[in-house]
Amino acid sequence: MTDQEKNLLVDFKAKVKQIIAKNEALKQEKNQLHGKIGDLEKNISQIRQENSLLQKKYENLKLAKMLVASDDENKDAKNRIQKIVREIDKCIALLNK
Repeated sequence: MTDQEKNLLVDFKAKVKQIIAKNEALKQEKNQLHGKIGDLEKNISQIRQENSLLQKKYENLKLAKMLVASDDENKDAKNRIQKIVREIDKCIALLNK
């Protein structure tokens, strides 16, 4: 084997070692990224659950607000009816005189 062939073989071995090292580094990076993906998926799941809970609370709050508003409207309506009944009673009392 000539010196040139020996040098080519040494260069080839060095490049193969570099490729293997790069491959290992990429495998590690891939594993880290898969771990991050798993963490992010868990985070997304938690956020979705929290969002669902908040939506339910919001719907309950809207319903409660509607009920409170209707109670106030009922009170106003009752007050108006009572006022009209009193006026009618006064009119009937005046007619009976």
